[in-house]
Amino acid sequence: MSFAKTAAAGLVALMLSGAALAASPLKVATNPTFPPFEFQDSKTGAVQGFEVDLIREMAKVMNRDLELVTLNFDAILPAILSGTVDAGASGFSITPERAKRVLFTDPFYTSGLTIVVKKGNDTVKGFADLKGKKISVQIGTTSAAAAKKIEGTEVSNFNSAGDAILNMLAGNADAVINDKPVTDYILAQNASIASQTVHLPEMATADQFAMVVSKKNETLRDEMNAALKTLKENGTFDELHVKWFGKPADK
Repeated sequence: MSFAKTAAAGLVALMLSGAALAASPLKVATNPTFPPFEFQDSKTGAVQGFEVDLIREMAKVMNRDLELVTLNFDAILPAILSGTVDAGASGFSITPERAKRVLFTDPFYTSGLTIVVKKGNDTVKGFADLKGKKISVQIGTTSAAAAKKIEGTEVSNFNSAGDAILNMLAGNADAVINDKPVTDYILAQNASIASQTVHLPEMATADQFAMVVSKKNETLRDEMNAALKTLKENGTFDELHVKWFGKPADK
């Protein structure tokens, strides 16, 4: 009888230990300086954004509480490697260099440079049509660098992509080159600008974003991939995409 009680107590303890492990929060590091993927609400300071909402919904599918940890961007991979956090969700581009250190989940977004023109502008339908044109860009960005490489262009630099678009709408430029997600976010947040512009579909570059986990944690990577797949299949992914970018995700 004493042996049976001891064995039963051991089994209960093991079950409780397993339950506690299963209920442990998913610790995800982010650097909230990359709108609309992750950034802080100017009023509340809360971390928000498309990728923040996405990892939150993925955690729900995985039956895990989410614990967001705010770190400098260059501190996220070391935190994953040391086991301080479980994963990173901070606009990570999939690169061969990073793949040597961590595992990537399936990509959830393809970024790149795109063009915005004023409605009625039939002279610019893609990057090949920008030669000799006036182009507005945000200063210091990859968009600015790309514009300078186009033959015969007159490039105007602005502190924000929004200002670059307004300059074009004022008739001072033929087009704006900017990162696709930032442009989508601007148009989703400003119906007036969206009604006056056309966001052309051609993308000059392709940069895939994914979340990252330790190479020692293939199980977590697989669970996150399964959760992402579920969200795409049940429509939640598209709902989040519409919320932040004003339209469903490209198929």
